[in-house]
Amino acid sequence: MLVPGYITQEEEATLPFFNSHDEALIWFKNKYSNNFIFTGSEMIDELKCHFYYLIINREIYEAGQNEFLTKGIITDVITYMGSYQEVQIFDDGSIHIAH
Repeated sequence: MLVPGYITQEEEATLPFFNSHDEALIWFKNKYSNNFIFTGSEMIDELKCHFYYLIINREIYEAGQNEFLTKGIITDVITYMGSYQEVQIFDDGSIHIAH
């Protein structure tokens, strides 16, 4: 079951074309504001990939983060993982959204 705010594959197919990471980031930040957070980056196939979480349920997400920081584990991983959706933005502007 999809929760409100989750980007579907159909919605992903209608995203604008982006020419760069910065252009895509501005679009996502304008649309999702502080619910779009940077989590890291790495090189993939000679392109830098920037990882972001689109926070779907902030209360569950923050509780999971807090539990991990204080206990070193997240007891309800499935619920926690449903609180966000990963978005990958490459330097060339291409996008991949985890479904």
